[in-house]
Amino acid sequence: MSRAPLYLALALLGLALQLVIFAIFLGEHGLDLGEMGEQAVDTTIAVLALADLLLTGTVVLLWMPAEARRVGIDRWWRFGLAAAGGVCFALPLFLWARERKLEAMPA
Repeated sequence: MSRAPLYLALALLGLALQLVIFAIFLGEHGLDLGEMGEQAVDTTIAVLALADLLLTGTVVLLWMPAEARRVGIDRWWRFGLAAAGGVCFALPLFLWARERKLEAMPA
């Protein structure tokens, strides 16, 4: 059974959650980058989450081009740009495209 639909659903869910949370922030604070930065490092748990996200994002962006070449995905950088919508969007979106490529390969 293909995992591609699950990856696509997770990508859309990740993007939707990011947009909803960002909209709530904008409603409360406007586009206040200073406030955003302060909240990102305001508590130990926030710093932990930020460090985890930054490291995970770095690993994904280093792995993605090599994996894209391996399975024949052209223009991998589109998925790198998708990381602007969050790693929770870009990674499952890439995995969706990867799964589709792998399924199309002869056994």
